[in-house]
Amino acid sequence: MIITKLKPDQRLIRFCVAIILLSIILVAIFLDPLNYSISECAIKQITGYSCPSCGLTRSFHAGANLNIAQAFAFHIIGPFLFLGVVILFLKFSIESVSGKNVQIKIKRFYIKLTVLIIGIIWLVFWIWRFLQEMV
Repeated sequence: MIITKLKPDQRLIRFCVAIILLSIILVAIFLDPLNYSISECAIKQITGYSCPSCGLTRSFHAGANLNIAQAFAFHIIGPFLFLGVVILFLKFSIESVSGKNVQIKIKRFYIKLTVLIIGIIWLVFWIWRFLQEMV
């Protein structure tokens, strides 16, 4: 782990990012997309089939309200992305308050492997859902 001191402008940037991430979390908790007339995805309107990100908003809402099974049902990657938003919120909040940049050293190979695995899972989920919609 590497800890370095932040400059005042860096602290301000981290504070602003933390506020943005907090707003995403609060919207996910309190605004149920099923209760609002959110327009459908443009790709789904044109083609009739879900795009790769269809269901993420509903998944975020379900995950934020700890309905994990429902969150995965809406979108398989949604709970992981929401967890990432929460972790980044905590990181930027801690850094903006403490004034210290905290970095966990992870080998680039593992980061690339994780992104690749998530991308493959996302693609397989989308193809599976696409095939389900065709039937």
